[in-house]
Amino acid sequence: MKEYFIGIWRDRYVLFSLVNRDLQTKYRRSVLGIAWAVLTPLGLVLIIGSVYAIIFGVDPKEFIPLIFAGLNPWLFMNASADGGTNAFISAEGYLKQTTVNAQIFPLRITIVNFINLVYSVITFFAVYLFLQPQLFGPKMLLMFPGLVIMFLFALSLANFSAVFNLNLRDFQPLQSLVLQGIFYVTPILYQPEMLAKKGFEFVYKINPFYYIMEVVRMPMLGKELPEGSTYLIAIGLTCIFFIFSVAMTMNTKKGIAFKL
Repeated sequence: MKEYFIGIWRDRYVLFSLVNRDLQTKYRRSVLGIAWAVLTPLGLVLIIGSVYAIIFGVDPKEFIPLIFAGLNPWLFMNASADGGTNAFISAEGYLKQTTVNAQIFPLRITIVNFINLVYSVITFFAVYLFLQPQLFGPKMLLMFPGLVIMFLFALSLANFSAVFNLNLRDFQPLQSLVLQGIFYVTPILYQPEMLAKKGFEFVYKINPFYYIMEVVRMPMLGKELPEGSTYLIAIGLTCIFFIFSVAMTMNTKKGIAFKL
């Protein structure tokens, strides 16, 4: 574990340079540039929120923020896991020709996606302030510890994806399929109570993503905070995932160049 962080610190300038280059490349020659990081999730949420509000017969003013607060964190975790599959492969030149530490590449993917998440969260609060200004309060500050937990969880996913796809190139489509299934069984487009009323509470209770989502989404909405047990489970799961992902990354590190 110590070696993992020492390597990141040693190559921090390389990491920052790569993150900056990724952000510039993504929006190069785009008229709106970084604004797409805001407009894309906003447009997606407005479309999905409006349709599902009609289907479920609920007030769009309440339903759209609910989806916005859940969908954007999910997109961050999904993008980190998906991007992680090519973290080592796309860095083949660095890993074969330099002594740069391999662990910075999944972190690079996670940081870039986290920056996009920050932009979408700012947009969420701008929309929420317009729709439900009375709900703004100090409870929302607990979103920040939740974001730290989510960042480490997403980094763990990126680490796992990078290692698995390095050894099995069929892992990426398999992961996409699994994550798509998890998306629908995770209360993102609907309230957890909807599953509980039908006797399927266990579906989200055994889902790690549910707990990671809740410690961010509930504070963002400002209505109520997650239970202490939810925080404990989210922290416990994140620590376990992160430790195992670091161990796998460091064990794979020495042989990466031969597998590329």
